[in-house]
Amino acid sequence: MQFNRGEWSELYALLELLDNQDLNIVDDELNLIDNNTFKVLGLYVQNSNNEYYFDIKDVSIEVLKNDNIISNVEKDEIKKYKELLLNKILHELPGNGSFPIEEMKYILQKLTEGNKIKSSSQYKEDISAKLKDNKLNTIVNKVGYSIKSSLGSPATLLNASSNTNFKYKISGLTDKEIITVNKINTRTKLIDRLKYINDKKADIKFEKVNSDILNQNLQMIDSRLPEILADLLLSSYETGEKHIDKLLKIVANKNIVKYAGDTYQYYKKKIGDFLLAVTLGLMPGEIWDGAYNVTGGIILVESNGEILVLDAIYYKEYLVRYLIKNTKLESPSSTRYKMFDIYDKDGLKYFNLNLQIRFLK
Repeated sequence: MQFNRGEWSELYALLELLDNQDLNIVDDELNLIDNNTFKVLGLYVQNSNNEYYFDIKDVSIEVLKNDNIISNVEKDEIKKYKELLLNKILHELPGNGSFPIEEMKYILQKLTEGNKIKSSSQYKEDISAKLKDNKLNTIVNKVGYSIKSSLGSPATLLNASSNTNFKYKISGLTDKEIITVNKINTRTKLIDRLKYINDKKADIKFEKVNSDILNQNLQMIDSRLPEILADLLLSSYETGEKHIDKLLKIVANKNIVKYAGDTYQYYKKKIGDFLLAVTLGLMPGEIWDGAYNVTGGIILVESNGEILVLDAIYYKEYLVRYLIKNTKLESPSSTRYKMFDIYDKDGLKYFNLNLQIRFLK
């Protein structure tokens, strides 16, 4: 039962939602806009091959594992352990790594037999809910949510992998200059390598997304999206800017797809659609059919323990705006992904950059 801060935060989110059933829906500035539409009737957690369901009764929570009742927890206990856990996270837990909280063993055993709340990597959603929709006066089941916590390190939205490599063709450098580029090993070597390349007036053109699967997934959103993301990625090293909302203005001014209308709104829409897809359904290494399995949106665990919801059902526009304002590009290991290492293939010269996206907080 050793979890890191983020995993303990996910347990806290579960306890808070079991204790307070009304979802607090917020806008992109995290201002409350709706707390009357959805009421939580039950929660699902998928762990390995087991599904745990927490059925919220008047004074207790009935816990089912694969449709079989395994325990019953009083609501007073939920409140007690929720407050205890929040206090531990805010005041006593170490910064990094995994660690036990002895006082939480009892409630963890009752709820999930000691298992983590977080689903395996094959699932986009961390938790699903059975909801009463007061707008339609209906019950909707298994509405998926992603949990993002400010109680731990900022969460990654898109993880770096071999699937997120973008390939660029470079020309106009001598062999000696290529050797010089590859030897640059300063603290800011990626920015310095690109500066050297640009100072030599070499020509850089986007070649392809190395992963055919990711390329296909991106083109499902927009046929020009691979080019747009490639320019966003390259521009982050040209300018040193990492915040996506600021990078949007840079790529809109460059306008590599030669859009004739309002370029900022065009690129904002394309990048917003991409961030939404990554949040709700798209995985780089799996063929995507365009469907969203995180149908509810994002559950935010704020630094004071407050639970807020960015809703994808009725208020999707606020979710997209939040994603644009609160994400950044991050440089993964340059050694692992050989970024800006110029190499030869069939007599032509190339380098790779890897796309990774993280929340700001």
